[in-house]
Amino acid sequence: MKPIIPVLFALTFAATSAMAQAGMSSYDMADITRGRPTSTRNLNMSTADKEAAIAGTPALGYYNQGWNAGTVQPLDGENGSVSGLRYNMKLQWLEAQDATVPGGIRVYPSGTLKSFTLVPAAGQAPHLFREYKYSSTRTGSGRGFMEELNRTGDVRLLVRHTFEERAAEINPALNTVVRPAQQLHVTSLFYTQSAKSDFAAELTLDRRGIMRVFKARAGEMDAYAKNNNLDYTRLNDVLKMVDYYNTLPAAPAK
Repeated sequence: MKPIIPVLFALTFAATSAMAQAGMSSYDMADITRGRPTSTRNLNMSTADKEAAIAGTPALGYYNQGWNAGTVQPLDGENGSVSGLRYNMKLQWLEAQDATVPGGIRVYPSGTLKSFTLVPAAGQAPHLFREYKYSSTRTGSGRGFMEELNRTGDVRLLVRHTFEERAAEINPALNTVVRPAQQLHVTSLFYTQSAKSDFAAELTLDRRGIMRVFKARAGEMDAYAKNNNLDYTRLNDVLKMVDYYNTLPAAPAK
């Protein structure tokens, strides 16, 4: 057994050296093993990178303009109230006013929270965001925060909010602007089901896509949509379908 000890020491030393050369710390390693892309502890201790990233986010890059009250739920804790929150769609992280961290803003990237809420104004319903693994035919697989449009029942509709900056389109021959530069708030629709509640699949607003969600009850739900003049291309109508579907008893197994 004695020869094993130097080998283990060598492996540990090599890993530590590699971490140091890469500018990584034990906090980075702890976060990476939990599925986080970087150490949030180090990120919140450093002002330069964090402040530069925040300064580079235009006003339209935020889900909510200005700061809202809300709550945050850590991975291993209970909901806590926060007086100032804003969701950075460009960087895909939540920002919280916090005088205890350098710069006065604490950030919560993907992998650091179970959920958070934003309250638009006093007396208004909060917007609830949860972390999901997701699969998209356009952007591939990933992990991030999504807004829940309904909060009860087997099927939940979710929206992923992202931000895009598109450069101006120029006609080189005429040296004229064909399309001006654009800043866009982009939304993508997803859904999740209780059988796999941590995974979200992309959903298209058309009859074929929606019927796949309802599976064994597709025929019944199609009749419900027709009887109530509901349009598969309208999100509010699809939300009504989902709300109705969630009231139905489980379909009998075939």
